[in-house]
Amino acid sequence: MGNAASSQHQGPLHASQSLAAEYSDKAVAYAKKWAPVIQPMAKPIFAALPLRTADTVLDVGAGTGSMLTDISALAPLALTAGIDRAEGMLRVARDAGWKTVAVADARQLCIRSASIDVGLLIFVLFHLPDPVEGLREIRRVLRPGGCAGIVVWGTDPGAPGASIWTEELNREGAAPDPRDQSVMQAGLMNTPEKLASLVQSSGLKVHKLWSEMFCHPFKVDDLLGVQLGCGVAARRLPNLTAEARARCERRVRDRLEKFSEAELEYRPEVLFAVVG
Repeated sequence: MGNAASSQHQGPLHASQSLAAEYSDKAVAYAKKWAPVIQPMAKPIFAALPLRTADTVLDVGAGTGSMLTDISALAPLALTAGIDRAEGMLRVARDAGWKTVAVADARQLCIRSASIDVGLLIFVLFHLPDPVEGLREIRRVLRPGGCAGIVVWGTDPGAPGASIWTEELNREGAAPDPRDQSVMQAGLMNTPEKLASLVQSSGLKVHKLWSEMFCHPFKVDDLLGVQLGCGVAARRLPNLTAEARARCERRVRDRLEKFSEAELEYRPEVLFAVVG
């Protein structure tokens, strides 16, 4: 989802609760529209982790469970479990057959210390009001010699047409993005140096850190499906009247349909780290 600033500052607990409620509400759209876009962008972390010999694997921020199938295939001997704050996201995972998922906070893992071989934080660390606190929890639950894989955004231009949505939403007088900035911390970790510093502040050590560029070619309908289903537009449009929403969506579609194939490509940088 997007990372625009919020219209008001909430306390960290309330902000995390609001984010979980938002993801729960949009879980089906997320699973259908956004998870297929970002899932391939996370996969390079797997080859750098000792999944094949792991006995226990924990996916922190498992969401709709889109990565759990890949993880379990690569870790055939392991008990693979996922946690997330958003009950609605986990409901989608359970409907897909995943029973070893539970509602829990990444900052207070309901797991005994030194019990996990491999931990994963895939596109979730930037949603924690205190990312170092979350990393310290991962450090606590890792067994001696265990490690964790981290995936976060590097340089992220946003999905194509993001600025068009901002212009048209502002034109209709839509309220600002209600999501609080305290759960949008990508700026704290969007370079290798920043991410390494966060990891080291938690007491973990960086074993490997690298970046990769990705390209996802959108079609206009698929792009609008993401933006209207679980993007910034989905958060700002509801406070408009039905007529204003229709005008806004129509103008955005008209402008996006003029995009070339190259302009419809989403090209983010993704950072990967193996820590322990």
